[in-house]
Amino acid sequence: MLGAPAAWAQEAQTAAGTDTATATASIDQVTVVGSRARNRTVFDSSVPIDRFGAREVSNALSTGDVGAALQNLSPSINFPRIESSGASDSVRGIQLRGLAPDQVLVLINGKRRHTSAVLDTESSFAGTVPVDINAIPPNAIDHIEILRDGAGAQYGSDAVAGVINIVLKKARTGGSAAVSYGANHTHFEPTDRTLTDGQTVIVNADYGVPLGEAGYFRFGAETRRRSPTERAGPSDAGWTSYNFTPADQALDGKVVFKSGDSRQRNNYLFYNTQLTLENGLDLYSFATLNERASDGSAYFRYPGDPSNVAALYPNGYRPVTNGDKRDLSIVAGVRGSAGEWNWDASARHGSDRFDYGVSHSVNASLGAASPTRFSLAGFDFRQNALNVDATRSIDLGLPAPLSVAVGAEWMRETYTSSAGDPASYAAGSFTDAPPGAQAGPGLRPSDAYDGSRQIRSVYADVESDLTPRLLVGAAARYSHYSDFGSASTGKLSTRYKVTENVLVRGSLSNSFRAPALVQTGFRFATLNFNADGTALQTSALLPASDPLARSFGAQQLKPEKSTNVSLGLAWKPAAATSVTVDAYVIRIRDRITRSSDLQSDAVTAYLAANGRSDIQSVAYLANLLDTRTKGLDVVLNHDLAFATGKLNLNAALNLNKTTLDQVRQSSAALANIDPSLSLLTETGLFRIKHASPASKLILGADWQAAGWGVQARATRFGELKDFSYDSDAPLIDGIPAQRFGAVWSLDLEGQLKLSKQLTLSVGGNNILDRYPQRVRETNNATYGGALPYNFINPIGVNGAYFYAKLSYTF
Repeated sequence: MLGAPAAWAQEAQTAAGTDTATATASIDQVTVVGSRARNRTVFDSSVPIDRFGAREVSNALSTGDVGAALQNLSPSINFPRIESSGASDSVRGIQLRGLAPDQVLVLINGKRRHTSAVLDTESSFAGTVPVDINAIPPNAIDHIEILRDGAGAQYGSDAVAGVINIVLKKARTGGSAAVSYGANHTHFEPTDRTLTDGQTVIVNADYGVPLGEAGYFRFGAETRRRSPTERAGPSDAGWTSYNFTPADQALDGKVVFKSGDSRQRNNYLFYNTQLTLENGLDLYSFATLNERASDGSAYFRYPGDPSNVAALYPNGYRPVTNGDKRDLSIVAGVRGSAGEWNWDASARHGSDRFDYGVSHSVNASLGAASPTRFSLAGFDFRQNALNVDATRSIDLGLPAPLSVAVGAEWMRETYTSSAGDPASYAAGSFTDAPPGAQAGPGLRPSDAYDGSRQIRSVYADVESDLTPRLLVGAAARYSHYSDFGSASTGKLSTRYKVTENVLVRGSLSNSFRAPALVQTGFRFATLNFNADGTALQTSALLPASDPLARSFGAQQLKPEKSTNVSLGLAWKPAAATSVTVDAYVIRIRDRITRSSDLQSDAVTAYLAANGRSDIQSVAYLANLLDTRTKGLDVVLNHDLAFATGKLNLNAALNLNKTTLDQVRQSSAALANIDPSLSLLTETGLFRIKHASPASKLILGADWQAAGWGVQARATRFGELKDFSYDSDAPLIDGIPAQRFGAVWSLDLEGQLKLSKQLTLSVGGNNILDRYPQRVRETNNATYGGALPYNFINPIGVNGAYFYAKLSYTF
């Protein structure tokens, strides 16, 4: 990553286990992101920044998911769940300001984090490649900074919606250990049952060892085991079976589908270290490792359907998707000074390996001889980089020195995919049955991919107070990608002090997001319901370079380009009170998205003529959209003494709306195959506009005294809309759709300090056991009642979660 050097990122860190908010208001804390000038605080920055301290992060991490913690902390972030999916049960992305998960840049200690090897094929933002935020060890985190502004000129590709910087613990001595247990306990209305599931056990520890007079070696480990949750309802979905036999009908009224969280097992390791040599050079390094195994869910296969082999599954079956993931990141560098310059040179390696399989499945075309467990594919992404950053201050006679930063980076990325078991894609002798493993099929050897690219970038950044009241900053970046060419970006920002406690700020920038290497090479086939939800079909997602995709009109992917305009106000009416208000407009051109599943009788005939009768539809990634996102962020903080302790009150609001400026719906090639088809369906476009809540409000209170403490957080997820399979549903934007009303979630935690070192925490998330509004009761809308809740609401479908944690510091 070209950006804030790790040397200065470390200066902003606090000791592990402490919360600097107890000493000074968070808005006065020094921040790393947003400016390369030293000692720039959250309040006097020219762009909106949130900083969440150690206790805030720890309280938000009750379930162990870093993504869920970010959603708990920031109204600008959502962490939507996926229902009955495959790889997305293992890898979930976060959204910042309602944009796609790969339009936010993630840093660790100021260094770029690599993305996942898995393409999201199933969410509202299908076709994106997010950073796997949950691969970051939760117990390694000291504090989190969120830059809510376009920052492509400062930090490079992906910083369209903003930047999240996660700073690791670095305390030289002492350590901590914790064990926690939690579970969902809820009344599930569709089955009128009280359920206890999702049992989660978390054990972690970290420790610091001093190195020399100022150095440190902080290291730790965590393990987390989570049981699945089941939130499917009884269904009469036998009609989804091709034959609709008496055996299919006999299952009506039973719970045969799966909805909810997957079973998951996570192991983490991390270290963060720095050593100062006698010549003044600082050597530093940090690394994170995550190994994860997840069991997801696919749609139920009825006993009479051709996808079943009655000899193996006389009562039908539901395939279980298996994801084994290994994510590694390691950074090493040296920093020092030469004359007036402070410099930082580092190397980093990031890798993400995902092995995808399925169990409790079958290749029906092989008959009773079919295996029931398959390896479907392997995906491997690697990123290696060298970068150097340098900063200095120049006295030009201005009220403050001119801060200058320059840097350069070389980066190489590789992406490979490997084939599944031969039986996972085989076409057997039973020609009346679909070939390949169900919940697959597997990737064929001819479809495996091996690609790489190189990226070179340079940047310059300046900032200074031109007058005692006026701060102005400018940044520019040039990047060259070996696979698609060059991109230039720039940014202007300013902050004006109306008074010492009232600031007006604004920025104008353009950013870009290069097509991820995974997006250029990923291919896979899945069995899903067709567009009207009445039948299952095998849909092939092809890279844009594939000859078959080209015959449907696919073209080489181009970078997404964006412009970001923001204007805000920051006010401190008192030393312990702050208010910030920021409005923004983000325009994105050539936005990459997954096309609709192109399927019709004409497509079937075309595929058969081209030797691909094994699939019924084709989809690919393309630059199909120009969008505009408008929004408003409001943040209020107030600290006061209360009942022999300290009380922090906070409120944060995000208002957000996305509209479509242009949609590219067809091509000459597609029109030649079937002129009635469009590249994006109205339902897909509807989700891009409406799948995120129109508003999100967080109200928080944190009271700490000598012997105990209490935190409360109320979150209101605003109204959202989704299309409906029910043709009788009201029309919204011209299509049948349903409005899902706002829903409140209340989180509560109390801590009892049993001794100076030992703390017992007891709490709950969504303790009022709230669920989203139910989907309209029609067969097509819920698959006969199987999926009673809409998956896109960030509150999720698990109900209340209660937990207890015992923490020890030493």
